[in-house]
Amino acid sequence: MRGAILLDDRLKAAYEMVRPGAVVADIGTDHANLICALARSGRCPRGYACDVNAAPLARAAQNIAAQGLSDRITTVLGDGLTGLDSRDVTDILILGMGGELIGEIIGAVPWSRDARLRFIVQPMTKAERLRQSLYREGFEIERETAAASGRFIYSVMQCAYTGIKREIDALFAWTGLLWYNNDAVSRAYLARVAARLRKKADGLSASGSRTDEAKIYHDLSHCINEHSSK
Repeated sequence: MRGAILLDDRLKAAYEMVRPGAVVADIGTDHANLICALARSGRCPRGYACDVNAAPLARAAQNIAAQGLSDRITTVLGDGLTGLDSRDVTDILILGMGGELIGEIIGAVPWSRDARLRFIVQPMTKAERLRQSLYREGFEIERETAAASGRFIYSVMQCAYTGIKREIDALFAWTGLLWYNNDAVSRAYLARVAARLRKKADGLSASGSRTDEAKIYHDLSHCINEHSSK
């Protein structure tokens, strides 16, 4: 039975970053709600719902069928991007995983390094590691927004390959483009990052053996906290 597809702010942010007319691959699709919403609205004419495990993919297939979208969304059982035809996708969603795992998934196939592709990513943890990994591998964050889901706030990023590999500084690794956003959710995200860094600094200071590193985290925390409170 077809009904309204409800997306939280995290999924809505990812939805808005998908380019109109894109052929989308949703990696780790879960219930396939996001790709179904994209297909039903016409923003995504067709796409792929992908998962490494058969059970969640079966649930996704049921949801896709219930929405009447089986002719537009194909389910793919595979690890990361490995089950996809690189010539047949344009926008790739990788949401709700750890930042390091997202970086590994993108880096695992050579064809990900194609400037025509867009990766929309949302790390649950270690967003700073993901930003570092992306730039080291020649990707750039084009857009970034903060989105709340329950009591948590996440970063959602749209990335593209440029071929320019570089190291980013610690401030950008921890704040990304959210540093330049002036909305309340971005400021709240930055305030939480500052609190995490302060906690790390306090822990290192208490150990007494890594005071230089503690000072770096303390200074970063102070800088971000001052900025987010303006």
